[in-house]
Amino acid sequence: MGTNIDEHGRPWTCSGGGPIIVVPAEAAEHWRGTLPPLGAEVPEGWTWGAAGGPECDYDRACDPPVSEVSPFGGFGWVDVQGHPALILDGEGTTWFEADSEGGVLVRPSFDGADEDPGSVPARDWRVVGVDVVSLADGRLFMFDSAFDGAADPEQIRADEGVGVIKLGAGCWRVEVATNADEVDFVRFCPARDE
Repeated sequence: MGTNIDEHGRPWTCSGGGPIIVVPAEAAEHWRGTLPPLGAEVPEGWTWGAAGGPECDYDRACDPPVSEVSPFGGFGWVDVQGHPALILDGEGTTWFEADSEGGVLVRPSFDGADEDPGSVPARDWRVVGVDVVSLADGRLFMFDSAFDGAADPEQIRADEGVGVIKLGAGCWRVEVATNADEVDFVRFCPARDE
């Protein structure tokens, strides 16, 4: 499907029903979606989610070990080759709005909802599980977690395409919030020494 940029120049994606993964570019090729793990013993007739077989990456995305539910869906984290990858639960369009600090992922719950991250009081921003993500490549790929990843976003065959978030190499603080209209936000800003 390729990479997605909307009419406002924002990277975006959507899922076909399950969670969206936001994975550092340097780890994206290790995400296997609904495919069995490499080297796993796979029983005849195995499919993802089936009892008695290996757990695939999509299974992990559907039930992340560190998570918080929001009215729209929620936030969670899974490990991909030693890198934390953000899981956004709930089907819906997700886009990234860059700003002078880094930017914000936006996930509206319905048309006409207040999509301004400024609508969230400062006290409502919080950390869920992982507070800092280190990026060597400087990019994050966001796509439907049911699909397998790749080092090149153009090679990820997610039905709804891939949004490429360009933050820059370094450490990024990650905070989440949900406003009164049940819009979920994920904010990325440079991690500073405390």
